[in-house]
Amino acid sequence: MHASILKYFVEVARAGSIRKASEELHVATSAVSRQIRKLEDELGTPLFERFSDGLRLTSAGKVVLKHAKETIHHYEIMKSDLGDLQGKRTGRVHIACLDSLAVQFMPEFVMGFHHKNPAVDFRIRADNFNNIFHFVADGDCDIGITFDLARPHDIKLVHGVRMPLMVIVAKHHPLARQKSATLQECAQFKLLLQLDNEVMSSMIAVELASLDRVGRTLVATNNQMMLKPLILSGEGVAFFTPLGLLKELKAGDVVALPIAGSRLQNMEVGIVAPHNRQLTHATEAVIEALSVDLEKFSNQIAEVIRR
Repeated sequence: MHASILKYFVEVARAGSIRKASEELHVATSAVSRQIRKLEDELGTPLFERFSDGLRLTSAGKVVLKHAKETIHHYEIMKSDLGDLQGKRTGRVHIACLDSLAVQFMPEFVMGFHHKNPAVDFRIRADNFNNIFHFVADGDCDIGITFDLARPHDIKLVHGVRMPLMVIVAKHHPLARQKSATLQECAQFKLLLQLDNEVMSSMIAVELASLDRVGRTLVATNNQMMLKPLILSGEGVAFFTPLGLLKELKAGDVVALPIAGSRLQNMEVGIVAPHNRQLTHATEAVIEALSVDLEKFSNQIAEVIRR
């Protein structure tokens, strides 16, 4: 009903590269390039500036991108309404979430929701908290699950749960015997830190920097999965929410300690959505189910930590 050229254009704009867009779309690079040229010819203006490192939207391209996203979104709303008339939820829901949620929570949620709503499928990307807001605000994702920090005015919190940042250590680590740990105590050990995570890196770095002694960073990475084996081995101290560590906490392989005297105890993780954008019936159903499951997941974590 709507030319594939709109989807091609939106993907090229997002990827900043025809090659990357073609890989994401599973379409030949030549086909994507041909459609972009056709669109530029039809509109009589360049939509991208060509650079050695990729493509960037021109002013005209930004106008076209806004139209393309709105057209595709309204098409999805129409399909959703048709599915609702037939008594079933249909459509695709785009979600951006924290990488720690992709470890256990999101796979389990998708399996449960798909079992009840087989005509709904998902596109899920994991990223840092600030990018998640941008994805939702720009219409690249329908909803986000992220820290409720510095939330933009055009994004609303639908449902939030308390999820403090904690000290994570192996069960045999010296700190594991304590009820809580200060950052000064943590700094006496090797540290396992996250890169590309503004919440963890900036807040922890600021608080550590105020101490007389800053611990040696053994590893800094943007991949939480890489840090897990290092935590389990007892090699160092990490700072995480317990979101991606429920199984290890239940098994007693790791211990989560409150950070004594830190402002990081009051953090929340929540489901966010755009303030003024109409959502599909499938997206609304996903938000409702996510809210219930996130609350249950939070309660499970709190129960395990209290043991």
